[in-house]
Amino acid sequence: MSSFGTESQMARPIPVVGVLALLSGLALLFVTDSLPYVTAAFDGYGRSVWLVLAALLMLLMLWGLTQVVWQRHTRGSSNWFTRISPHRMSATREGLVYVAIMSVMFIGSVLGRSNMLMLVFAMMIGPWVINGWVAFSMLKRMRVKRQLPHRGTAGTLMSVDLEVSNGKWFIGSWLLAARDRIEHSRETIDVATLFVRVPARQSRQGHYAVNFNQRGVYSFGPIRLTTNFPLGLIERGFICDSAAQLIVHPRVGRMTSRWRRDVWDATEMTERRAARSGLFDDEFQRIREFRTGDNPRAIHWRTTARHGTLMVREFDSARDHELRLIVELWQPRHPTSADRDRVELAISFVATAIYDQAHNSQESRATVVICGRETFRWDQRSSREALFDHLAVAEGGESSDVAQILEDLQSAPTQRARTVIVSSRRRADVASRIRLAGERSNVLCLVAEPEELSAYFQWEATR
Repeated sequence: MSSFGTESQMARPIPVVGVLALLSGLALLFVTDSLPYVTAAFDGYGRSVWLVLAALLMLLMLWGLTQVVWQRHTRGSSNWFTRISPHRMSATREGLVYVAIMSVMFIGSVLGRSNMLMLVFAMMIGPWVINGWVAFSMLKRMRVKRQLPHRGTAGTLMSVDLEVSNGKWFIGSWLLAARDRIEHSRETIDVATLFVRVPARQSRQGHYAVNFNQRGVYSFGPIRLTTNFPLGLIERGFICDSAAQLIVHPRVGRMTSRWRRDVWDATEMTERRAARSGLFDDEFQRIREFRTGDNPRAIHWRTTARHGTLMVREFDSARDHELRLIVELWQPRHPTSADRDRVELAISFVATAIYDQAHNSQESRATVVICGRETFRWDQRSSREALFDHLAVAEGGESSDVAQILEDLQSAPTQRARTVIVSSRRRADVASRIRLAGERSNVLCLVAEPEELSAYFQWEATR
């Protein structure tokens, strides 16, 4: 059983059920107290009936006030009221209509002194109470477990597994909805998974699919297990305090063939391949389909004639290559949406470059220095997961010393090193020292603008 998550960008909804409960209680008290002959009718034994009804009306108003306060001023498992009483009750749309009909019957029986309407009102209370009791029984001794993936990637559809266990000995549970809440600093996602039946002393597995649009840390929970079985008038809920977090890595695209030509100087490497066939430098890797921007000299004509489409030879990068990436995540103190977009683009570009380097240039080395609110340095000796975890939570800053970092890297030259600087500054505000650094033969300076990075980096379709 599965469900898809839906993004919720709106504010916390108005507690309609609580407001209607308050208004209904106040209206009934006003009607009974404003008519003297109605109050006078409750003498002797009738006075006890009046007290019972007054108590019920007060409970109705208190319950409505509780719903209003809880929904407007609390947030899940962090609330003391949730820890004291995890059970919740609310009325469905059908239940609200049912309550409205009962209110009309009760008011009409009191004002018109009709015993028949009072009898109909009393008969309608029965299904309401039975629905609430059965729904509460369905949730007894129920438990929910969530299984998250190890890591996530923005723009990728991911599955989260849920397991609902029924600890009752004889009674099964029907029509259970497990509602999960996923929160991020930029978005909130509400998801639900339906379990049709969970037999006694058994468990059932389900899952929901969710697409994370942002990188960073997502908070899961609490899970709310609800049911309105069997009549659909009252929905009972049980809150399971199962908080968890998931790190979502930045969205990854695809590096173009121009990236390899400009960074690794593929034309020169191709000429060297024709002159030597060593075991370590520029080894043949595979034959693949021709892509826009590929070098025509790499076309393998025999394979092209056999397949009927252009096929090119692809060579692995040399072992002594080193890629040095310097990322300047700059943004002002009060960033605009364009400033944040440039930071996100720079992070995704770097993540894609490292991903491409790991899969297509396994023998080359890489060094990444990220200058944002914090400075982070990574090299090939560390795990790539540590780099992607930092990219997931990296934030832009106002100050960065990219020139000094560039000088430190250039002070330790390598025979075949290539330095790439990616800056999230505005094109007109890029520091002149970085532009001067870009004039060096082994330094490529890029600005995190879509029109400039599109030659080296393209987005993949959402998976």
